[in-house]
Amino acid sequence: MRRDRQFRADEFPLAPSVEPVVPRLDPVAGRPSRGNGGQRHLGSLSDFHDRIVRTSEPRYKTAKIVMLGTRGLYMKANYQDLGRYQDVDLDISGDAEASLPILIEQVKRGIDEGRKAAFDARGKKLAAAKLATVEQAKLDATIGWDASPITTARLCAELYSQIKDEDWSLVGTSIGLARPHRLWNFTKPYQWNGLAGGGGVGYTLPASLGAALANKRHGRLTVAIGGDGDFMFVPSTLWTAAHHQIPMLYIVHNNRAYHQEYMYLQAMAARLGRGITNADIGTTIKDPLVDYATVAKGFGVYGEGPVSDPNALAPALKRAIAMVKSGQPALLDVVMDQR
Repeated sequence: MRRDRQFRADEFPLAPSVEPVVPRLDPVAGRPSRGNGGQRHLGSLSDFHDRIVRTSEPRYKTAKIVMLGTRGLYMKANYQDLGRYQDVDLDISGDAEASLPILIEQVKRGIDEGRKAAFDARGKKLAAAKLATVEQAKLDATIGWDASPITTARLCAELYSQIKDEDWSLVGTSIGLARPHRLWNFTKPYQWNGLAGGGGVGYTLPASLGAALANKRHGRLTVAIGGDGDFMFVPSTLWTAAHHQIPMLYIVHNNRAYHQEYMYLQAMAARLGRGITNADIGTTIKDPLVDYATVAKGFGVYGEGPVSDPNALAPALKRAIAMVKSGQPALLDVVMDQR
């Protein structure tokens, strides 16, 4: 990332007051980036004409669309993702952090009292919907709380309770693991590192270690939750972590399968009217089961597990986090539900 030299944040007094991220649990925050945890919140937007018809047509015919260029945000941007083909009247290249506060203030000045009242009412509606979504997510997380294999909800809840007061950074998660975005309060841009763009396996462990290296000099507590199948592709990454003393807590989401493939084969077999008894061939990791903690120890990394008792999870997390705080990488193997 870089800043475009045409605009600099230190030239504008409003820039320091800009918050880089809307806290995930804030009433105005949108739906989670993964999973369906925010559909209730999204449903409250159904009175927005442009969200229903999903066109690029402005809500008001006289409105002008102003697009801020991406050069001030990304050195290399995917123009297809960032609206290259949006019909605009004015294309501005600049520092978004410095420019947006000024533009927002100008827009506010153009809002009459009647519209302000309407916006306030809509804001209250959205805030109530978001609160209901958060409370529902907390309630959903209690389902199967004491089950074994351990639920993804319990893992995420137990982990967050131990890191929430730290300067934490979640640098990787299993495909489809939406629980952190439903239960955790993300308030800083570095607290979420995104997913593999193509969804390929073998990404999470090395990508997480790269982010952990970046976090090291800032003293951040780096955590990642990666699938066991994903881990199997590049386990030697742990040697790099040990060799360079890169602190990171890596939790193996051990469902003993390449479960995305396993489910897909079951779905396709059912669609074609075939049996699913052979769906586990090449998609499950069993006979023998892999002891990921032992694998970690072989690479010189602290390893613990497999943890399958939900009551043993919190103490195991505490020990692993203590190891990371001491400056060492640690791996925790948790036997978990399928998704």
